[in-house]
Formats: sequence, structure tokens, C-alpha cells
Amino acid sequence: MNKLAYLLFLLFPLATLAQDRQSLKGKAIADQLTVDFLVVKNTTASTSVEGGEGADFALEVAIGDVLEFSAPIFKPLYHTVTARDFLEELFVVRLEPMAVVLDEVQVTGLTGNLAIDSKNTRVILLNDLFDPAVINMNVVPENPLGNMNFLAIFGMIKNAISKSEPSKVRSKRDTPQPRPAEQKLFSKVLFESFPESFFTETIGVPREKLGLFLNFCNLDAKRYLLDPKNEAELIEYLKKKYTQYQNQSPNQVYEN
Repeated sequence: MNKLAYLLFLLFPLATLAQDRQSLKGKAIADQLTVDFLVVKNTTASTSVEGGEGADFALEVAIGDVLEFSAPIFKPLYHTVTARDFLEELFVVRLEPMAVVLDEVQVTGLTGNLAIDSKNTRVILLNDLFDPAVINMNVVPENPLGNMNFLAIFGMIKNAISKSEPSKVRSKRDTPQPRPAEQKLFSKVLFESFPESFFTETIGVPREKLGLFLNFCNLDAKRYLLDPKNEAELIEYLKKKYTQYQNQSPNQVYEN
């Protein structure tokens, strides 16, 4: 009986220590990206903190608590606190960026037979798109008459004739088309286009939930609403999305 009491006396401080919450200092990192607007939530104790400028944080936790790390354009990360986490001077977590999945491109109308497909393929003559005289204007070919550049002379004559003729109206086909912009995530464009107060005050999203909400908006995103003239419709859309977000499971991971 005395041995059992002695054993319980030794184990009681350890059990008490395991239940006490201690301050866990850490930092969130990512490969080739900076982690902005980091939110660390203790889902067990229902507490949360916001990360600093360098994505550092300090939170009261206990062994067995489940921590949730979230930030815009990053996948949410969940971690269960262990005794080993307190042994490190700085607890470091690595967040994984959300992958951009492009739509599948399907090429149809080809048989795989080069001879047949080449006959059915539209051919554009390069001479219709480029003027050889202009391209070779400054090229001096070797010829029996010396270094006289006939192509340059021809180009000068053609330019003189073109200036004397009335200018033609350029068609849309002749107008150089702008290069397509790099496809960005819907949440990233939103985050770059509006201040934080737009989401917290106009839409009503708490700051600690902003990262997860923006990730949730990537699902079935309506990109045409990013046009500034559709701002009123965008606000209504985001309010409905936030209502949907509140009805989701708190531990659900949103990916696009």
C-alpha cells in the first residue's frame, strides 16, 4: 500500500504538468513564398492568434491540443502538440501552397495520320504575314554588280509609294493582341484588389477566418465578378459564400 501511494505521489506532478498550458513560440515558413496574414488556432481550447510580419507566433497550448495553421493561398495545416514540440527553441511549421489546376485541353479533329491531317489542315503562307523586302532591307547580298543592295532600293521605293497612298484602316486581325495575363487564383486576386477592411466590415468576415474564407471562395469561383463594374454583385456573392462557409465542417480542408 505504501509503494502504491509513493508511485502515485511521483506521477501526480507529471500528470499536472501535462495538463498545464505552456507558451509555444514558433514560425511558419514556405518554399520561395512569404506567409502573410497567418492565423494559428487552438481548436481544442478555442483560442487563436495572428502571426507577425515574419509569420512568427506565440500561443498557450498543452500536450494533445490540435493546432490549425491557415493563410491565404496556402493549404490549412493541422498539428497535434507533443512533448517534443516544447524541446525546440523555435517550433517551425512548413505550409504548402495551393496548386493551380488548369483545365484539360483536348485536341480533336485529327486522325493521327500525318498525310491525311496535313491535307485537311489550313495552311497560311508566310508571305501574307511578313514583307520580305522590309525584313531584308539592310542585307547586302553578294552579286556580280558589286555591293549594290537592290532589296534596299526596292524597299525604299515601296515605302515612298505607300506614303503617297491614303492610309488604310487596320482591321482587328492586324492589331497586335495583348499577351494573356498569368492565371491567378480567385482568392489571390481578391486579396490583392481590396483592403482587409472590405472583407471584415463590408462582408463581415472575422480577421482570424479571412484566410480560410478566401480559400473557400476558390470553389466554384465566378471570375467575371472581378471586373470593377460588377463590385455590387461581387459583394452579394461574397456574403452568400460566407454564409455557406459558416455551414461547413470546421475541420474541412479547402483546395482548388
